[in-house]
Amino acid sequence: MIIPRLASTALRFAQFLCAAIVLGLTSYFLQQNHKYDLGPFGRLFYSVVIAAVSVVVALLWMLPTTHHIVNYMTDLFFCGAWFAVFGLLQDWFEDQMHCGSSWQWDHMGLHDNLCGQWNAAQAFSFLSAVFWFASFVLGILVWKRASAPVATTAGPAPVTTGRKRWFGRSRV
Repeated sequence: MIIPRLASTALRFAQFLCAAIVLGLTSYFLQQNHKYDLGPFGRLFYSVVIAAVSVVVALLWMLPTTHHIVNYMTDLFFCGAWFAVFGLLQDWFEDQMHCGSSWQWDHMGLHDNLCGQWNAAQAFSFLSAVFWFASFVLGILVWKRASAPVATTAGPAPVTTGRKRWFGRSRV
């Protein structure tokens, strides 16, 4: 059971990192929206909410207990929410930003690069969705293993009646 716990902790840490990066980038985009009226407010607000909740949940569930591993329905919910974030960011990137294709990474600079930052937010939101899905699969596997009956080779247990004797006949 040590390998699933280590894998769960590693996945939760990766989820935390991706959510923190997306939270930082989308918060910056929201600040730009407030300052210059630039970008989609609703999409960014949804992204910030999902990222903030994911940061908190990933930190809380980073504790390696079986209870935190088998929250597979919540993992599936967050996986869907992160794929929605990725879709919303990608749709705005292609339709409104005119930065070229999402696969075109050659015109990115280090300073004042809104297209590159938007691409990074997309990439980390997709990675976060993949990590939440991997955590969902791990939770299903652990749940199946924990709920499976234990097989024995000795056959059925003998039926005993009365008092259990440890050392032969009772001398009372």
